[in-house]
Amino acid sequence: MNTLDTKFLLDIDTNPLIVFNSSSKILYINDSAEILMGHASKKDIFNLALNYAPKEYGAKTSKIELAYGHLNFYAVNVGYKSDEWIALRLYYRPLSKKYTKTKNKDQVPTDINKMLSVAIHQFTIDRDVDIKLFTDTEIPETILNQNNFLKLLRKSLSLFKVNKFLDITLKLSIGDHILVDNTPRKIIVLKFQSNGRYCNEDRDIDDLANELCIIPNLQESNITFEIPLIN
Repeated sequence: MNTLDTKFLLDIDTNPLIVFNSSSKILYINDSAEILMGHASKKDIFNLALNYAPKEYGAKTSKIELAYGHLNFYAVNVGYKSDEWIALRLYYRPLSKKYTKTKNKDQVPTDINKMLSVAIHQFTIDRDVDIKLFTDTEIPETILNQNNFLKLLRKSLSLFKVNKFLDITLKLSIGDHILVDNTPRKIIVLKFQSNGRYCNEDRDIDDLANELCIIPNLQESNITFEIPLIN
């Protein structure tokens, strides 16, 4: 048997796992926890770890109902073997948001990577902004109203128009789904992250996203969209 790659197994675990040092700096975060952090603050998660930590070195599992956005959890496990770090794992209970998708001729197979590239190109004209783009180029096409989706991207980007930098991430979620017409669909996660943003278009963005069967999560310094993969 080859050497067991434990980091790989932790990275792909559907339960969020985060390791903090004593001053709340994140030392390790797996893929599922990155999604969680789009719905919760680092401070809240660190305090959760402290509140449910065992009194002595070791690990402790506690049953507790937690909800961050549409993500539900039924228990946490907290462990530490020194005062230098503490690890928190949340046990995930999927909560499906249900949508009914109205079929019409405007919904067509859409390459989200290409649509995002178009929106970024338009956004960067006459703007000096450092954009770091992290995308999964293998994401399949999904059925969307392209005009409305491009409008959603433009409005979202416009809220970062005075920022000097913008991080954009596009990837498939692991272990989560949205119910569309009573069919579970995988989720494509699109996230815009900077050090702040305007909020004047939030209501329009929320309405547009819901028309597209997309779950929006608008925070002080980031916007995350969870897009159903329909093909």
